[in-house]
Amino acid sequence: MDSTIFEKVWGESERKNLSLSKQFWDLRADEFNEILSNKDKKTEKADLIEFLISKNVINKDSTVLDIGCGVGKHSLEFAKITKGIVGIDISSKMLEYANQNIKNSRFDNIKFKRIAWQNLNLDDYNWKEKFDLVFAAMTPAINSKNALTKMIEASKKYCFMSGFVYRNDKIKNDLREKILGKDCSKKFENNIYYAFNILWSMGIHPEIQYRNVKWIKEWSLEKAVEGYTLQFQDSQIENFKDIVKSHLESISENGKIKESVDAKIAWMLWNKDK
Repeated sequence: MDSTIFEKVWGESERKNLSLSKQFWDLRADEFNEILSNKDKKTEKADLIEFLISKNVINKDSTVLDIGCGVGKHSLEFAKITKGIVGIDISSKMLEYANQNIKNSRFDNIKFKRIAWQNLNLDDYNWKEKFDLVFAAMTPAINSKNALTKMIEASKKYCFMSGFVYRNDKIKNDLREKILGKDCSKKFENNIYYAFNILWSMGIHPEIQYRNVKWIKEWSLEKAVEGYTLQFQDSQIENFKDIVKSHLESISENGKIKESVDAKIAWMLWNKDK
């Protein structure tokens, strides 16, 4: 299979403005840290760890690189059953929480670093074939063939990637239509699709499982305006900020925005040698 078309299209969709990405994830750090104790999220984490154990991917002697680690949600779970974890993230605010969560948990086998995966040189850290598992769960850091192959180069054997297959978010869909003129009643996401086809062209045959998820999140109007504005920052539409603010004000109740999302997530696991 010729993967050139997938490489080209994926490269075109790559987010190049990392400073905007950092702002967006800094803004959401409080929210992500708060949901660490969410019962459904705990079940989701346990299911994922159990899946990796069942596939003999991780054990007490394993080392893990957690790309886009955020507040340490998965790193803290890996710490319970593996030898050592390095978590990296672009957001300094996320990592402030991650380091505090380490202290609270008293694990001493995790290290966090603020690094953008897209800019990281593996040789600078001596990370080539360094980790038993290179793990990238729901992170936009894996957004090109280069980012994907870097995962493989950092791994001794296994890589895991997860992402949306589709995501139906009415607020964001409505804003896309107002700002970009696009009907997005169900937004399909392509990262997993591109990655799968590129891996297949390399002779690697990933295993995929799917999970259906739903959630409801409440934002303050102020934070929602800031968050959605950052998401459309690259739109090149002159008055997009006014459109975002006006729409969110029109649907707010008592200064709050309620976001309801249903989505399908793919878990993709592969052995770099198969």
